[in-house]
Amino acid sequence: MLLIMSKIQHPHGNLRSYVLKFFKKFLTNAITFIVSFFCKLGKNDQIIISSAVHCPWREDKDFFNFYKKIENLTLLDLPRAYTLWSASKNLKNYNADILDLGCLQGGSGFLMSKQNTKGKTLLFDTFESFKTSDGLHTKETFLFKDIQVVKSNIKIFNLKNTHVFKSRFPNDLSIKIKKIKLCHFDVNVYLETKACFEFVNKRLIRGGVLVFDDYGIWGVDGIKKFISYAYKKYSKNYNFIKNYMGQCLLIKR
Repeated sequence: MLLIMSKIQHPHGNLRSYVLKFFKKFLTNAITFIVSFFCKLGKNDQIIISSAVHCPWREDKDFFNFYKKIENLTLLDLPRAYTLWSASKNLKNYNADILDLGCLQGGSGFLMSKQNTKGKTLLFDTFESFKTSDGLHTKETFLFKDIQVVKSNIKIFNLKNTHVFKSRFPNDLSIKIKKIKLCHFDVNVYLETKACFEFVNKRLIRGGVLVFDDYGIWGVDGIKKFISYAYKKYSKNYNFIKNYMGQCLLIKR
């Protein structure tokens, strides 16, 4: 039997609420339709327009001011950058390390380091190229070679206990890592992400957080594939939070 809800008065006014929902749906469908001409979208893909208007990263002056200093050193937009900042802030007093895998020019690692008070912040990148091609990612994409720039910026921003390494993580490591409290994965391709996770998983403390970048981003199917694999195998060990900003968070139980 179909139950029909009686008319409920919306605090914004029913007419205003209806008009806003209509235009939100219209814009979502219209932009998704236009984007589909340039990007091959799947049946579960669409452009997301949120009803929320509050931006917590704008009221966090410490974050907002520091992000403005490093925004040219990261490809992360404000919402995704604020996720890393918040996770690091919440875990800052745990005596374990923070990892940034695929640090590129270092901006995301700098954000996490700025909030960290215990343990080291360790940044890793090949500073060469992708070892394997995966979707749109080839040996020529996201290529940044100058590790010295990252080292110099660590000093310029006065980041304590922060180090950068040239490595095909987790291979050829020159440092021992015993305990991890936060790890940002920005590796982009499936096999390398899986190898990194298997290393980090063994060392992540209870309550530790993993942030996988590019989840749900068009052209980065390797991350979506890995999250599907991880959910089937590790859902008893982790709480999975799949947000709509291009990230998936795993919190160790």
